[in-house]
This record gives sequence, C-alpha cells and structure tokens, in this order.
Amino acid sequence: MDDILRQTRKEIEAMAAESGRGQFSVVCADTGECPMPITGKQFEDHDDASRAAELARGYRDALRQHDPDIPRYRFVVTEESDPPLQMAGVRERTEGTRANGLPQTQRSVTIANDGEGEWLTMENAPLVHLARDCGPVGDDAVGRQLDSKL
Repeated sequence: MDDILRQTRKEIEAMAAESGRGQFSVVCADTGECPMPITGKQFEDHDDASRAAELARGYRDALRQHDPDIPRYRFVVTEESDPPLQMAGVRERTEGTRANGLPQTQRSVTIANDGEGEWLTMENAPLVHLARDCGPVGDDAVGRQLDSKL
C-alpha cells in the first residue's frame, strides 16, 4: 500500500503546475477542503485536474484500508479566479468586559484583490472563509458557514 500512496503522490506532483499557480484545482464539492494528496496543488488544464481528482479518490480509498474512518470527499475540478482574494484581520480591545469576564474586542476584516484596493471591509460581522489553500470555497460551503455563525 505504501508504494501505491507514494506513486500516487508522485503522479499528482508531476501533473501539478510547475509555477505552483494553475488555472484549475481539485476540491471537495461539499466542504471546499483539499486533503492530501491534493493539498496546495493547482493544474494547468482541466484534464490534468480531472486525472488528479481520480488519483486522489484512489489514494483516499487506499488509506481507508488501514483506517476505515478516513473521511470521504466528493472531489470536483474548479477553475481558479484570477487574481485571488486576500484577507487581513485586526482584533482590538475595547472598553468593558464580557459576561464571562474576558475583555470586549472589536474585529475588523478587510478583503482585497491583488493590490487593486479594498474590496470589502467589515467590523464585528460574521467572518466567512472565502478560500482555502487550494482555491475558492464553494457557494454551498460559504452558505453553511454563514448559517452556523448567525
């Protein structure tokens, strides 16, 4: 089994974009996660990304032979948006304390798009993760994040 896992990782690495930035990535359709062996990998074309998705399924199935509780993912190919969003957050202490005795804070989050200026600034609003290591989070995952934080 170790040989299968090692060979699968090598194949995916060989297909991944040499620059580290490709037009396509592979993510879980339900959660937006990019578990091993596709973590941080992007691909130049849809065919390579589709093949990587197949390999990732086989990799996860092989792992499941040792641990049947390994999570299952429904892998899909996504096209990268160009340029990626960037997020910066600042938490500042304010006057007063919470009911549990901890100090009250205020959090400001700014989302920008590759040096093109601020795209969105929020203060004390629900924070939603828009991207993960391998690309954007799907709309359904963002919706679940919003629902869980309201």
